[in-house]
Amino acid sequence: MIDPRESTPPMAAGTVSEADVADSGNRYVPARRLLRGLILPTLAALVMAGIAGEVTAPRYESRARLWIDGRDAAAGRDSLKVLTSRDFARQAIETHRLTARLAAPTASGAGVLSGTALQLAGFAMPADAAPLSRETLALRSLERGLDVRQIGGGQVAIDVVSPDPRLSADVANALAATYVELRQSRGVHPAEPEGPAPAPARIIANAAPATVARWPTPLLSSLLAGIGTFALVFGLQSWLRRRQGAPGHEYGAVPLPETTPRPRQHLPWIGAHSSESPSSAELTSPLRLLSREREQADLARLIELRGTAARLVTVTGGRAHESIARCALALGRSLAGTEQRVVVVCLDVASPTLDGLTADPRAPGLTDLLSGVCGFSDAIHRESASRCHVIPPGRGAREADGLVTADRLPLILTALKQTYDHVIVAAPPLGGMAGAERLASLSPTTILVTQPGGMATDAVQAFDALASLGFGEIAMVTFTPEAEPRALSRAA
Repeated sequence: MIDPRESTPPMAAGTVSEADVADSGNRYVPARRLLRGLILPTLAALVMAGIAGEVTAPRYESRARLWIDGRDAAAGRDSLKVLTSRDFARQAIETHRLTARLAAPTASGAGVLSGTALQLAGFAMPADAAPLSRETLALRSLERGLDVRQIGGGQVAIDVVSPDPRLSADVANALAATYVELRQSRGVHPAEPEGPAPAPARIIANAAPATVARWPTPLLSSLLAGIGTFALVFGLQSWLRRRQGAPGHEYGAVPLPETTPRPRQHLPWIGAHSSESPSSAELTSPLRLLSREREQADLARLIELRGTAARLVTVTGGRAHESIARCALALGRSLAGTEQRVVVVCLDVASPTLDGLTADPRAPGLTDLLSGVCGFSDAIHRESASRCHVIPPGRGAREADGLVTADRLPLILTALKQTYDHVIVAAPPLGGMAGAERLASLSPTTILVTQPGGMATDAVQAFDALASLGFGEIAMVTFTPEAEPRALSRAA
């Protein structure tokens, strides 16, 4: 970094290591912005995944296989009707004493949430839904999880699905055993039409408890719920940002640094501040010079007394005038003469005073820094008349409005505040300028330069215009008129 206290002036383009580090960090602002935007979708996804894993009860399927003589097609079809009939299911439940287990499948669940999931899945009725008997609840539970079908070669598959793997196997085996017993018994089952002769049947495979849950498993449900919730919340956030359309809110844009708004505050009004002040014709040149020197000293003293509250100083005016740039430059030179680290940022591209601060008119400056074509070490130059550093308007600077509204300007000024004791911004008239509130959000100490001999009401109107944009601490300065155009520059 260029040290303003060095006795020998270095090259025009010095190095500002701290500022360069800040600039390097700013290149990753979009990535950090994106990461912050992922926090809410990620948290929502984790919550929904946890809920889905809790409420999704695993379901287990077991199969028992029967062989039924297929020479009589009608007997085979009647066998399927028997196996799926309610009377047969009731008989199997009662014979094998499965009523209690089928009527309360949530007993093996994971809690209240799992019980709710089972109710939604159809394996249980809400406790207060209807005054149903346990036998009815058991029968309904079996019917919802039962699937009987022919699989070829005279074989019939009895598939039973329930939240308990052992219960699924026991119910499937009970149905198969009950059917074989009916076929082997002498009587004819009431559900069989016209009482045909019993078809030969036997069990060829007993059901075993399943070791793996049927799809969807709780883990898969958690993943699907988490991914879906993440996509939904992330998409909703993006949609809201597009609807808001606020600068700096979309991904990839440079966000404003977080600042704490300060209440509007009148700082001292320095100099002759009314039309009753002596006119330039009433003052001799020595008196003018002494008055301006005293006014400049008062302004520099005000900034010194404010200390860290005046690390960022914005110098502007009620209307465009060269006195704004001269005030900013004189303030920077005065502060630099007291061993303060000072940089003047030239935001007023129309000022000849600021445009001639560097020997090379094509030297990189603020516009190059804002566009990212150069770093701080290339844009910062030593002012030849003092130890003050300057950032000139830069190449291609045409309109101040474009610089004031630039997304990177608040970040550049914030980085400079971390390196210098005072950052002086020589700005054009900001009252009513679009985008000036971005500069006001940095809570600078604002110097409002008014014209000598003007009406006090004009100065108050300029003050109110700045206050309406959010500038909170404003000092008004009215310099004594110069005896000749370059008196201020030589006096500084």
